[in-house]
Amino acid sequence: MMMMIHKVSLLLLLIIATAAMASGQNCTRKCGSIDVPYPFGIEPGCHLDGLGLFCNVTESKLYIGNIQVIDLDVLNGQATVYKLISWDCNESYVDPKVSIPMDLTGSPYTFSGSRNKFTAIGCNTIALFVGATDQSYSTGCVSICNNKTIFANGSCSGAGCCQTSVLPGLQFFNLTFPAITGHKDNSWDNPCSFAFLVDSSWYSFRTTDLNETDFYYRNDGQVPMVLDWSIGDVGCEKATKYSTSYACRSNNSSCLNATNGIGYLCNCSGGYHGNPYVEGGCEDINECDYPEKYPCHGLCANLPGNYSCTCPKDTSGDPFLSACQSYSSSSSSSSSEHSSFTFLHDSSPF
Repeated sequence: MMMMIHKVSLLLLLIIATAAMASGQNCTRKCGSIDVPYPFGIEPGCHLDGLGLFCNVTESKLYIGNIQVIDLDVLNGQATVYKLISWDCNESYVDPKVSIPMDLTGSPYTFSGSRNKFTAIGCNTIALFVGATDQSYSTGCVSICNNKTIFANGSCSGAGCCQTSVLPGLQFFNLTFPAITGHKDNSWDNPCSFAFLVDSSWYSFRTTDLNETDFYYRNDGQVPMVLDWSIGDVGCEKATKYSTSYACRSNNSSCLNATNGIGYLCNCSGGYHGNPYVEGGCEDINECDYPEKYPCHGLCANLPGNYSCTCPKDTSGDPFLSACQSYSSSSSSSSSEHSSFTFLHDSSPF
């Protein structure tokens, strides 16, 4: 009996200690200018499995292994990192062709299919994206130039620049440049081609990107790329059955199956915002403080997970849509009962 009590006590202490670590006690929650919210962490015990990071204090840079992190998005289950650029240049260069693969196998990360585009810059260039270790998936694009080609800033449709989407859920890729005419025959005005997987909201083609190595050095040889991440290897239906390992710890939180097909994510329920991975992390939104998002043309009152919007006394209407109108003196007595109506609005996550 004493042995059982002792084991239970140790378990309770472990749970309490884990909760304390998750809440930030003794955990570094910033590296340089980047916030490190739970379920991520730097020290042991400060993160969920697979989401441990390394902070180079000297450089004030955050890393997943040897991959530099520039943003962590807990709400959308994404992380933005730097990816090195691959290139294919003519033979006058010391390293004329360098292809840099990326392998996330065994981690909770995948390359985001919704946020990234496979992109190639160059003239008379074929670039291929090989997206699996067994080469079972590949895609690519072609960029053609001639003396009649008209280049335009912001256009990446096959003249000096080309783009294509990639499948979600991939954890490995490599880039190759199959020969088309060969860079030996290309103009010296464009001796190099470049290829990379990039956050599509970041990259916009410039005609100067075709000027030798301008693009490469302007961006220090790297571009931002978005990773999806998720918790565990089971969906919500199974995850919610295991209370000790279930990651959605806050009240007013919910579970969402990961869009990349692996594991799940947590979200705050409608009317709440914050971090669903920590106790008490989802806090009530005071919708009345955000009239541009939660309209009310009457009397606004915050409620747990919601808000009410009512017309002032002796007025009527739908205050969510427009200002309330005063009753006419002839109808005020018969209509006054309507002034006490309370309208509730289903608020969405902030």
